[in-house]
Amino acid sequence: MTPNVAPTAGVVERPDPSVGPGDDGRPARPSDDRHRAPRAWSGWLGRFDEPRTRAWLASLLAVLLIAVAFWMAASRAVALDFHDRVPMWAVNAIPTVLSELYYGHKMRYTALESVNRRFFGRIQGETATARTINPAMRRLRETANEDAGTAYFLLGPDDKGIVDLMGLSFRLFGLRIESVITLYFALLLLSCVAFIVAFWRFQSALLLLAAFLAMLYLIMPMVAYNPQLRSLVALRALPILAMVACLHCLLFMATSLREQVGVVQIGLVVVQVLLITFTLHLRTTALWEMATILGFGLAILVGPSVVQGAASWARPRVRAPGRSALVAVGSTSGLVIAGYLGLQVYRATVFPEDYLRGDEIVTRTFWHNIFTGFAYHPTFSERYQLRLDDYSIQAATRDWLAETGRLDIWQQIGGRLPDGTEADEMPSSFHGLKTAHYDPVVRDLLIARCSTFVRECLETTFYYKPISLLQNLAWLYGFRDLPPDLDVATSRYVGDILTQQILGMSRELDAHGGRAYVWTPLVLLVLAPFVVLILDEPRWRTRAVISACLGLALGSTFPTVVGYAVPHTVTEAAIAFGMLFYLVLALTLAAGVRMVFTSPTSAP
Repeated sequence: MTPNVAPTAGVVERPDPSVGPGDDGRPARPSDDRHRAPRAWSGWLGRFDEPRTRAWLASLLAVLLIAVAFWMAASRAVALDFHDRVPMWAVNAIPTVLSELYYGHKMRYTALESVNRRFFGRIQGETATARTINPAMRRLRETANEDAGTAYFLLGPDDKGIVDLMGLSFRLFGLRIESVITLYFALLLLSCVAFIVAFWRFQSALLLLAAFLAMLYLIMPMVAYNPQLRSLVALRALPILAMVACLHCLLFMATSLREQVGVVQIGLVVVQVLLITFTLHLRTTALWEMATILGFGLAILVGPSVVQGAASWARPRVRAPGRSALVAVGSTSGLVIAGYLGLQVYRATVFPEDYLRGDEIVTRTFWHNIFTGFAYHPTFSERYQLRLDDYSIQAATRDWLAETGRLDIWQQIGGRLPDGTEADEMPSSFHGLKTAHYDPVVRDLLIARCSTFVRECLETTFYYKPISLLQNLAWLYGFRDLPPDLDVATSRYVGDILTQQILGMSRELDAHGGRAYVWTPLVLLVLAPFVVLILDEPRWRTRAVISACLGLALGSTFPTVVGYAVPHTVTEAAIAFGMLFYLVLALTLAAGVRMVFTSPTSAP
């Protein structure tokens, strides 16, 4: 009889290899080993079942899809000749850059008159391409040892940061006009990489980035065929460059309600805020992105308290912002404010005195563009003959001064006194206006009209402009034949030039199938895998990404609600609302998949 021996403590008994895995204790058949995976393979296969490994693979696939979307956007930019399409703002900045780089001109944002004259003598104005611009620039570089004189001229009444974009591109990628679009995509790539590093494990956030690139791909034909744009580096389109950065800041604040904030995350936000500030330097209307970040941060802090107070009966209780949220909102808002103030200090110290005093303006008109939007109200449009052109707004300002007996002010700001002849209705009668003094007068006009016609002003801001924006988006997405409000694009000063440009652009888009159809198969093919990738996404992340995307979409409407909506001013809104559409579609499909493949728990 064999005695029972207790196992030694700390020693693990190995199973008898002759006993199979069954309960009957019978030896395993020799053939079983041939069907069993080797131990090394079984270890690797087991790792694929680990949640952490699945999440890593999902993130890797999402990044690959983002890379494909970025490649699609860059390839379409090349196919549409964006490297060769040079908008007038970029052309006008070239003599300024050459004067500084090769002729030792020290006054920033001004150009030597001789350089300007020689450059434009070699190209064909606004329709210039790389074929004529590049040789002209090289020739001016070769003759830089010649005396160019000291006479200089100032840039026009518009944003002047384009000079820095052009100069930086020439320094980094060579003296070629193609370098500008190369720098554009390099900056966009930097912003995308920072976004990916910050939200590497956040599948729905990566979906938003892919959706942004997909929408950028879709709207590019409209940009290319629009004579008011022609390129992504047109001033009106430049705020697109900072949209990923803006979304990054919104998501950073939204996720801080549930996740701890680290130094790396704040450092990535610093990178994005620097890009937003640089974009604001390029185009003043990018201010909407800073305003959106500040408003969203305020909503993060006070929103839960407001919701809880309004619905105290709700369960579960709304999570109040904790220390992490306070740090995220405080750091992001502080960086944005610092970026804005830093830009103002830069302009005050670097820009020549000629721009800071007298008749010139550092950036662009503000009140003039706001009052232009009142052309959408039928009463304003007919009573004051407002149209979407500068001259009708200037004429309305002149007529208001005459109405109030202050035509002397019109003369002081460079306007020509009306004499009752046809010359009063000629565009040339407004060419002498001093922008720095003119814009405050338009502000006073706006206040006076809205003080008298309160209802009409409110209707313009909260009804007519938003409706026009939605109709423009419907046209771009392919849900209507033509853009809306073409009647306000025809002016007695410039005729139907803008109307014909819009109609011609629409015909070009239809001829090439270039509308931003959200059902484009290639785009859906890239975004469809995200439906599977977000199946296991926690609900709080879904709420965070929805709130951030909704905030971006609402913020993108600021330039049109404050200004006016036409095809060349709705690019940011078109991208943001397209992103929101793809996000809602993906979340809805993911919810449907979960319902189909999740069986109900059976009762015992």
